[in-house]
Amino acid sequence: TAGFVRACTAYCYITIPSIQSVTARLQLYLLTAQVALSNQCLGQVDACIKDALSLVPEVPTQLEVEGKMRSSEQFLEGYLCQLLSTLLVVPDSPEQGVLYLTRGLLNVLQHYTWDTSSSARARVYLRALDMLSVAAQEKYPYHVRKVDSNDVLYGSDPKFLVEINKTCSVIVEEVLNQLKVLGAAEQYKQQGSLALDLFTTVMLQGDLGSPGLATLAVNLWNLANKHGHIDTRKQKRIVESLKRKGKQCDKFFSEVITLLES
Repeated sequence: TAGFVRACTAYCYITIPSIQSVTARLQLYLLTAQVALSNQCLGQVDACIKDALSLVPEVPTQLEVEGKMRSSEQFLEGYLCQLLSTLLVVPDSPEQGVLYLTRGLLNVLQHYTWDTSSSARARVYLRALDMLSVAAQEKYPYHVRKVDSNDVLYGSDPKFLVEINKTCSVIVEEVLNQLKVLGAAEQYKQQGSLALDLFTTVMLQGDLGSPGLATLAVNLWNLANKHGHIDTRKQKRIVESLKRKGKQCDKFFSEVITLLES
């Protein structure tokens, strides 16, 4: 059975390039990678994901949807987020280094030509932060049968966690840069929404005891509310939700909540 599956995935891999539609090829590469992963064909998983990432720059800025031309960013955002969910359980190759496929995705994300007035790229960055937060846990919430993911391979090794933290820092900088771009373009509603999303991610996923992170959270909250585009009821719901979580968290979390209410 294993040999048959490897033959099938190999056939898919060599025939996908013959398909004309870029989006169809992307989806088939991901599907083939997922099937290969569920059958422990790790080499084919890597090959499919690498080819998918190399194909992303070919995605046109507009796609035909139900007879109308629409921005491709919604498709690309959803696709990359789905790919991140798969990458969580794909183990690193000892020959390629830590998080090499995730870093490849982030590199593609950075160099793709996005609409400067859109927050799509930043939203994918936020999902990458979520994924990396889970990747740092001792045990992942889901696995693929008979596949040892990075939680097993690294076992919370400090060097692995350092690499995750470095990658997260780079991602946060990219999102902060996007906030500046939106502010310069006077896209204050989008800026406030993105600032609020990053604030929530920092509060829920970050270590507020890290130097400067608590200050960043407060600054993001202030930016989100600066131009009055965030509904006050939504603000209250967020604070109340964080307060409930704060009962189980450290003093830094509680101190930030106090600052938000002051």
